[in-house]
Amino acid sequence: MDKKEQKQLVSTAIAFLMILSLGVLSWGYYNYHQAQNIINQGEHTISFTAEGKVLAKPDVAKITFYVINQGEKADVVQKENNERMQKAVDFVKSQGINKDDIRTVRYNLNPEYDYTWCKKPGDKPYPSCPPKIIGYKLDQGIEVKIRDFDKINTIVGGLSEKGVNQISNVSFVVDDTEDYKNEARILALEKVEERAKLLARKSSIKLGKIIDISEGQGVYPIYRAVKTEAMSDLPEDSEAPIEPGTQEISVTLTVTYTLR
Repeated sequence: MDKKEQKQLVSTAIAFLMILSLGVLSWGYYNYHQAQNIINQGEHTISFTAEGKVLAKPDVAKITFYVINQGEKADVVQKENNERMQKAVDFVKSQGINKDDIRTVRYNLNPEYDYTWCKKPGDKPYPSCPPKIIGYKLDQGIEVKIRDFDKINTIVGGLSEKGVNQISNVSFVVDDTEDYKNEARILALEKVEERAKLLARKSSIKLGKIIDISEGQGVYPIYRAVKTEAMSDLPEDSEAPIEPGTQEISVTLTVTYTLR
């Protein structure tokens, strides 16, 4: 290889190294810039949180009633329980309750044990008896939605005559809350915008675009006492006062702005 070819080879190698060095520097600067953006992202945003509340009038009353019975044989217990529950459900339907508003919420069939069957008078210390099944207990629960509030007392009073053992308290709810939630969202957003504008007016901070909105919701059912098994001996005309009142529906928004 002559001197001319050697010089060309050296020049080519130097040029390649320069190009490679520039590429490495550019790549390093890009990654450094990206890292700085990630590190400083929290320093260039600001968040506001506000709650919007609306009052809604409940349109559905929910009650849950139970039939509970015991016996020596599981199949007999099931048959008796199902017959009593069917009478209760038929009565509810006779009051105009749609079948879609009736659902089973509990069906528990459990054995009952005797842990003392092997003990005899005078045994000291008492022997440890292996569990012995002496019977079965079935607990079946049905939830009903009542849309005509005038029928609440009639249904509750009638169920106790159909073999129902227990009736839980009435809860009043709004069946479809989405429209109310939208109203609450608007109120919360208006509060956020008002606070953001106030901060911008009273400081040198300039707000940019919204980059994130997170939401939390709250719906609070209202409960009222009604006649239960313990009250079944009260006169029929002593109806519990049923007042659905209003229900609070709230939405909390956290809105994040960029800073310019």
